[in-house]
Amino acid sequence: MLRPIPIFEAKNKLPLFIHQAESDGPVFIARRNQNVAVLVSFAEYNSLVASAHKKKPAILERAEAFRKRTAGMFTNNEIDKIFSEAKDKTLDTYQTDVWDGVFNQ
Repeated sequence: MLRPIPIFEAKNKLPLFIHQAESDGPVFIARRNQNVAVLVSFAEYNSLVASAHKKKPAILERAEAFRKRTAGMFTNNEIDKIFSEAKDKTLDTYQTDVWDGVFNQ
């Protein structure tokens, strides 16, 4: 990461930093040595927006993919047990305890 640019410098040299964002990636803008903004190219912005709106697979789709990936490794009863234990946990807990590393693709 390049050094953060102070706001006053970004204001005075905005065209330079726009070109830098287009060619080299994000430009971080700082106030009192704290990053407060990021200047990104329009293409990078569109990419970020598109990935944020990308549909994540539903839990049933992820479960089906897991069953396919692990065919023969677990019985259906064992998989059902994993799912039933996950249903009993809060969202934050089961995301980290059960699904992370198992369903992340």
